[in-house]
Amino acid sequence: MPEHFDLTDPDVILFDIADSEWHFTIKGALQLAERYPDALLICSHWGTVDAPDFTPFNGDPEIIKAQIKNPERLIVLIPGEPFILSKSKK
Repeated sequence: MPEHFDLTDPDVILFDIADSEWHFTIKGALQLAERYPDALLICSHWGTVDAPDFTPFNGDPEIIKAQIKNPERLIVLIPGEPFILSKSKK
């Protein structure tokens, strides 16, 4: 959606990496990552549902990581793992 590309520079994005027409797709995820090159990206829609052949829940963080600028900002959490956002020093 166009609204995703019109945000005031977010610190963190819950980042949809599912390669599915029901989600952003890899192309859409890469476009979003490029639009906000300083935002931390917390992967969503991967490994959270036991449905190995159902692509909406099986995005591969490594595919995205290999293609984005500043790949260290891609955060891969296991389901239930906490994430604490610290104050930015911008």
